[in-house]
Order: sequence, then structure tokens, then C-alpha cells
Amino acid sequence: MKIIILAGGLGTRLKGILGDLPKPLAPIGNKPFLEYLLTFIAKQGFTDVIISSGHGVEAIREFLRNGPMLGLNIEYIAEKELLGTGGAIKLAEPLIESDDFFVINGDTYFEVDLREMLRFHKARRAIATMALAHKENTGRYGSVSIDKANKIIAFIEKVDEGRARYINGGMYVFSREIFGYIPANRVSSLEREVLPALVGKGLYGFPGDGYFIDIGIPEDYEKAKKELPVRGVV
Repeated sequence: MKIIILAGGLGTRLKGILGDLPKPLAPIGNKPFLEYLLTFIAKQGFTDVIISSGHGVEAIREFLRNGPMLGLNIEYIAEKELLGTGGAIKLAEPLIESDDFFVINGDTYFEVDLREMLRFHKARRAIATMALAHKENTGRYGSVSIDKANKIIAFIEKVDEGRARYINGGMYVFSREIFGYIPANRVSSLEREVLPALVGKGLYGFPGDGYFIDIGIPEDYEKAKKELPVRGVV
């Protein structure tokens, strides 16, 4: 089963820190963030990875050529034009041979049991299963509501109500059926377009209580630099 890592974002909020360095190569201790993600994938027993990136694909390829491969088989998709998170997944369609596949955001680290998440997804015959992280302050992210059966019933705008809620954890299992919901040859957003269209149609949330960090803003990048090297990869 293949895992797509979405590494095509421009990382504009970290531009002042990283310059032209792709966000997945952001230094965390003595290794780039991407290496933590790949180590996490390898430790869970998965071997086939697709990295989808735009301007940074050559830098990522060069790093992996000279760095640790961790026993992984890595393929690359170079986006000639940035197509958004949905469009990047659509580009990978010819490379997906199995009934289901994973997608992981290239700037998010979430300690989720991927095997258990896959079993959860298959048992419900879901089109899409989203890992859900529990956050005290959801104002930056928006939140996700689920019912008693773990079906996602609503996405809530970015309003900080001062209480814990579930947020999108940046990890997904999709069935091949998802490709029918993503338009071809244009920009599309997984978060704002594709997933909301699946509410009530086989979209589930898989709650997790593992460590979660998103390096998309300078404050959380600094937090990751302090925490991840100490924690290591579980």
C-alpha cells in the first residue's frame, strides 16, 4: 500500500526562516522534518512512498539520494504548476494500484497507529478516513464534529471557543473512489473542497491521542525544533 506525502506547499509563513528551502526539509535538530515523517512510516511497516512536490522536488530528491532511505521505495511527482492538495492527489492516481492508500501532509507529524487506522477505514467501507487530533485551542485550525459512529458530520470554521475539540490531523486513508471527487487539471483543495463534499457520503474520523505538531507557522516550527529531537519517533 502506498503513502503519498504532500510536499508541494509554498510555506509562505516560514519564508523568512527557510528562504527557498522546501518546508519538508526544514531543519529539526540535525535532520530535516521529512526524515521524521519517513522514519515514522518505516517504523509502522510501510515501504512504498510517493512524494508530491512542486519547486522543491529536486531538493528533496537530492536529500534522499544522499541521506537515509530507511528501506523505503520512493517515487516522485513533480507538479509543474501547484494544483493544491486535491490536485496533487489526483496527479498520483496512475501510481495507485491498491484499493486504498494513505495521504500525509508534509508539514504535519501525528503519532497515529496507521495499521489500526486502515482497519478502521476498511471495516466501515469508508471513502475517506481522517485522523483527528485533540487540541485545546482550535482557533488556528477550525474543528471537526463527529457522531457516535465516528462519521464526520461538520467542519467548523476557525473560531476559538477556549475548549478542546478535534481537528484535522493531516493524515488520511482514501479508497480509490476518492479520485471521482477530485477534478482533473485544475487547482483543488482537499480541505476546503473535496472533504466537505464527502460529509454524509462515507467520510469518517479516526480519533488519536498521540503527539501532534504542525510546522506551518513560525511558533509551531520553533516548538517542533525543541520537542521532536528529544522525543524521537515512536
